[in-house]
Amino acid sequence: MRRISIVACLSLMCVAACDRGREEAPPDVKDTVFDEQVRALEKARAVEEIQDDHMKRLKDAEKRSGGD
Repeated sequence: MRRISIVACLSLMCVAACDRGREEAPPDVKDTVFDEQVRALEKARAVEEIQDDHMKRLKDAEKRSGGD
């Protein structure tokens, strides 16, 4: 009898997990605990772009001045 109730319970859990009526959009990142990390990554990407631009200008200046 106990096996039947365990099988029935597992079957109900599988059916409940397949319920497509509860699909919700994920919350905005700013409403989660990851907001601070996302902002830090955005800052790092911005700094990386500035550094890449600076290096490109330095290399261009070096080429114009005749350096190798």
